[in-house]
Formats: sequence, C-alpha cells, structure tokens
Amino acid sequence: MTRRVEDRFAGLPDGFSRADLILACMPLLFLAGYGAGALAFDGRPAATAIAAAACAPLMLEGLFVNPPEGG
Repeated sequence: MTRRVEDRFAGLPDGFSRADLILACMPLLFLAGYGAGALAFDGRPAATAIAAAACAPLMLEGLFVNPPEGG
C-alpha cells in the first residue's frame, strides 16, 4: 500500500505553539549553559548549577507568566 505525501503530513499541526518552542529550546539552553559552566569552572556541580540557572527563567516564564492553555 502506498501513501501520498499529503497523507503522511495530515496529522501534523500547522505551526508551533509557544509551549512547543519552550520545550524544544530547554535542552539546547541546558547544553549551552553546561558547556559555559564547564569551561568557566572545573567541576560538574558548578556546570550543572549554571545550566539549571540558565533554564530557570525560561521554565518559569512558560509556566507562570504565559502558561499553556488547555486544548
């Protein structure tokens, strides 16, 4: 059974919501913060703390300032 290209992408949404973009950016921001912390300090705990601190504002903004709406 062959499928058409239109059938493959029929279930995907037209665009990304703000919550989708936040969830996509969190791992990237964590990796960037961890990399910066690893270069600046020699220990893993300090690098992890910097990475968590880098992600915290984005997470708090996504949860409390502009929470996702049900749907």
